[in-house]
Amino acid sequence: MLKILLIDDNETDALLTHDILAGWDTHQFEVRRVACLNEALDQITRGRYDAVLLDLAWPNGSGLTLLGQIQSANPRIPVIVLSGVSDQSIALQVIHAGAQDYLVKGRCRGELLAQSIRYAIERKRAEERLTYLAQYDQLTGLVNRTLFRDRLLHAMARSKRLQQGIGLMLLDLDRFKTVNDTWGHEAGDQVLRATADRIKACVREVDTVARMGGDEFTVIVEGLSYEEDLAHIAERIISSMIEPFCLLSGQAVIGVSIGITVYPLDDHDIDDLLRHADAAMYRAKQRGGNAFEFHVAAHSLTSLPHSKPL
Repeated sequence: MLKILLIDDNETDALLTHDILAGWDTHQFEVRRVACLNEALDQITRGRYDAVLLDLAWPNGSGLTLLGQIQSANPRIPVIVLSGVSDQSIALQVIHAGAQDYLVKGRCRGELLAQSIRYAIERKRAEERLTYLAQYDQLTGLVNRTLFRDRLLHAMARSKRLQQGIGLMLLDLDRFKTVNDTWGHEAGDQVLRATADRIKACVREVDTVARMGGDEFTVIVEGLSYEEDLAHIAERIISSMIEPFCLLSGQAVIGVSIGITVYPLDDHDIDDLLRHADAAMYRAKQRGGNAFEFHVAAHSLTSLPHSKPL
């Protein structure tokens, strides 16, 4: 049974909509009606609904405002707008604002309304799937390069505003090519998935772990107080990666080289930060791997002001 939130301050219209759905199939829909905007937002935030039916006719055009508030409060819930006006420009406006459909009251037979609700739910799922594929790595489930850059950009803005440091770590696996050459790419994929899990286990949930492609990963650590905290994280990751990977055909032993830079001590744009972390990573790799290097000189290992320890 699908749980539907009906937001309509007109009792007559609300009863009609309820009766239309009930007459279609009483076992398909459970409808809850609210007639107050504040209560509607409360239900959107706290309740669990499969879809929202939103009446557009509220005073001062607040129906459209509420649509935006619903999208902000719960962007995953599909919204079907109900209106007493057949107006193509308004319909396009609400669709552009995030609604999944626009229906005119009095023209909604039970079959049409039920179909609209189900299609809206499926469209929303498809939209979320496409968004996921655009932002996350399909193999490991980690943030991908595109979303990583967006998160780093926002982290840099917060860093300046809150006067807190950011640690950017670039990780490259050592001897990973041997895994693919010896056991095949399926084994390599298994190692990459396990690597993602190991890295995540070494950082906080609020930190961002991303796969940049191939065997290259990045970590964004916000709220940084001491560069030494980053050194401890790097040591945990290296210790974790030293442990053998158990594959179906044997055990793979690899390692990791890590380059680190700290913003805003390293006060540059995203591309320069990545180049600096990459150069530091190659210095670590030249040391034989299973090592980390900072981009900034050692004398900068000082407390970053106005921050709390990790």
